[in-house]
Formats: sequence, structure tokens, C-alpha cells
Amino acid sequence: MNRCTLRLLACSYLVLLHLPSTAFSQAEHELAFARRVSQRLLLSHVRDLVQIGNRFGGTPSGDSSAAYIHRKFSAYGVKSRINPDPERITYAHKRWLLRVHHPRSHRKVIKNEWLAGYSPSTPLTICRVTFLDVGERIDPAVIDSGAILTPRFPDHKLYAELVKAGVRAILWYPDIPFNVYENHAYIGQLPLSKENLVPLFNISAGNGKALRDIIQRDSLLSIEFLTQTEVFTGSPKTVVAEIKGKSDQYFMVCAHGDSDSGGPGADDNASGMAGVLEVARVLRSLIRDRRLPQPEYSIRFIVWGSEYFSSDHYVRSNSKELDQIKGVINFDQIGTGATRNCVYFESNEVPHNRTLLKVLEKVGEDYAGRKGFWEEATTNPSQGGTDSYVFLPDYLSRIKMPDVKIPSTTMFTGAWNEPRTYAQTPGWSSAAWKGDPDSVTVDYSEYYHSSMDIPRLTTDREPFNMAWAVKATGIALLRLAWEPQGSSRVE
Repeated sequence: MNRCTLRLLACSYLVLLHLPSTAFSQAEHELAFARRVSQRLLLSHVRDLVQIGNRFGGTPSGDSSAAYIHRKFSAYGVKSRINPDPERITYAHKRWLLRVHHPRSHRKVIKNEWLAGYSPSTPLTICRVTFLDVGERIDPAVIDSGAILTPRFPDHKLYAELVKAGVRAILWYPDIPFNVYENHAYIGQLPLSKENLVPLFNISAGNGKALRDIIQRDSLLSIEFLTQTEVFTGSPKTVVAEIKGKSDQYFMVCAHGDSDSGGPGADDNASGMAGVLEVARVLRSLIRDRRLPQPEYSIRFIVWGSEYFSSDHYVRSNSKELDQIKGVINFDQIGTGATRNCVYFESNEVPHNRTLLKVLEKVGEDYAGRKGFWEEATTNPSQGGTDSYVFLPDYLSRIKMPDVKIPSTTMFTGAWNEPRTYAQTPGWSSAAWKGDPDSVTVDYSEYYHSSMDIPRLTTDREPFNMAWAVKATGIALLRLAWEPQGSSRVE
């Protein structure tokens, strides 16, 4: 072998070292992605975000949350920007106090309560509590300028009637057949208004029944309470980041950044925010390390400042470019599940979702039961209530957007506060689903919209849920954004 040949071989070797590893099979790329997913980082993000506060759009905690997400994207080498959304009414709780004043023996009975959003500020007040049962008439003489304890949620009408009757505070507890709120409060909100006159305290079912029993024994029950709140107008902040592809068309991975109940919001939806960050981090690291080439399509990562409100603004602001969106994968509640170890992909009854969901379904089937992956996976019919629906035809037509068909799904591991069983959409039945093939039982969270949706009780217990959602999304994107036909499969 002469010197020229040796030089040629050496140069060829150096060139190969600096080329993306396109010799990897699709399966190897997918496993490389999965191996880089970090449960530790996912948990760390959730804890950090919950520590910031409820991250409500337009509030200081919402702004701090957006700044946190922006910093993390930048640290991962993914360019991002913070976009202010239109102003809206919002609120911030500075402090509240609620406890039994009499009888003194029950002074500490109220635990894990939560002040409802849009409650007004009130000075320290001591007053008697009257019980108002379901269907019972409101009697101002009985209320006597005191507080009300009730299992009836104070909707707009009831709230107005109670205020008119002279109520000074409302204590509401859920009294429902399947009740996961025995020891913690389900968080209801007051009307979105700066003019609310009476605070609403959400308390647990157990606390509510204990206080009711005191009243029904003909004993005097009084409470002391105060609230320090602010209701104002603010601009939610949405964070947008992107990995550029060869095409300007893009897939979107998104999650709402606020705890829309106003509670701690670890599962709903700090888990989703953490998931968006982790998908971006791992994909960018694989590209940086030349384990992946540039994708065919761009991938846009978005953390919405305010659920529905910010995604609605995005759609309206980008109305002329909606046909650039190849698909939307929305994370909402990927941090826990009470009874199953399943990843769900939503809205399989929407015809133009078929290609996107078939890729996700195939990913679910290819990896179900493998070490480090989910036990079950399935598509399911729409349930509503999250940002993916803003991109679907029903919503777009309501707000008079162009007639475009954007594939859009929400991925979750548990939803709502009780198990719900739906008839499966005809033609859909995943081999990775262990239940009845003709129906889907959606798992739930015991801490949905509650005062105890905290890391210790949700994401810390099941960090693998977040990792599963990230892996499923990353692998699907490898098949969609790098392999446009989405036809690659794992052997």
C-alpha cells in the first residue's frame, strides 16, 4: 500500500468521523433516543416548576415559569423565544388562613384546603357557620351574616344568591359517589371577575363531613379566616422553541404551562412541561453528537402560557400558516395513573388523525412490555378539555379559521378524577391494550385539580410515566420527521 493510498484512507476516515451516523438502523436510532431520556431531569423540572407556584398565565409565577423554560431550552442548545399573549384577567394568592374557632377541640380539623381563584381579599374575620344542603332554600335570617358550609358547588347563580343573602365566606366540599377527595380539596374557581365579594374555600370531603356533623349536633361552629389576594389583568407568556428541519413544515410538541386549577399542578401540568423540555433536549443532543441528521421537517416545542387561551391566540396569529403544521402532540397529565401503566393517544375518531395515530399506535405496540417502556398503550376517542382540540376542525370552524386538517392528539397517562370507560372507535383496537378490545378504560389521577397535586404524591411516585410519554413521542417523531412516510418499524 503506497503513501497516497494511506493518505486517502486516512482522509476518508476523518470525513466519516464528522458525518452523522446515518448507518444506524431506524431501530438503533429509536433505542438511542430512549436511552438518553432522563427520569432524574424530568423529576427535577417538575419540582422546580411546582416550587415557582401555580404558574397562572399573566402572574409573576407564570412569568417566572416561562423564564425557566426559556433558560432550559437555551441550555439544551434549542433556540427559543418568549411570546407575550393578549392580556386577560388573572389572580395571585399571597396568603390565606382558615381554621375552626369554636369548638376549640376541632381547631386543627381543616387540612389541605385551597382558596378558590378570583376570591377577594378579606380581613381576619370570625363568624358562625351554617350548613346548606343540596336543594335547601337559602334563608338570610339563618345565615345571619355568617359563613356557609355546603356540598353544592357555588356556580354563578348560587354564588350570586349567597352573596345577596349576606354570606361572608363559603366552604365547599365535594360529596360524590366516587370520591377521591376524602383527604384533600378539589379546587373549584369563582367567576372570572374583579368584583367577587366573598371568598370560596375548597375543603376535603372528610373535613366537610366532620364540620357538618358538628353543626347537625346542634353545636355552635365558628371559623376564623383571612385572605390576601390580587385580581388583575396580565399577559400570559408562551415559550416557543424549534429544531429546524429541511422543510419549514413542522411537527409541534406542546403542553400548557399553567396549573389551570390554580393548585400546585405537579401532574397537571408540570409533568407535561417537563416532557416537552426532555423531548427537545434528547433530540438536540442526538443531532449535536451526530447520531441523527437534520430532520426532514422542523419540530416546534411550545409551552403555552395559559391553557386554551394561548393556543387559541397562536392559531389566530398564524392563521395563514396553519397548513404548515404536520401534526400536534400535546402533553397533558403524563405524570401519574391510579390503576394502569398505560400511555394513551387521543382523538382516534377524527379521520385526518389516522396517519399520526397509526404511527403512535405502532410505537405503542412495538415497545409494550419491553424493559424501560410502558405495559400498555392505546388510542382512544376524544375527551376534550386540552390544547390539542384548538387545532381540530370543530374548534377552528367556531373561531372562523381556514378549513385545514391538522392531525392533533393529546398524550396522557391518567385523566380526570375517576376511571371512565368509552366505546372504542370502530376500526381501532391496539395490540398493546390489555383490556376489552371494544372499549377503552381511561386511567385517572387521585389528585386531579386538587390541593395535593404535588410531586411527592404524583410524579415522584411514578416518574416512569413521564419517561414513557417522552419515549413514545421521540420515537414517533423519528418515524415522522426523519422518515416522512412513518413506515419504519422495530424488528
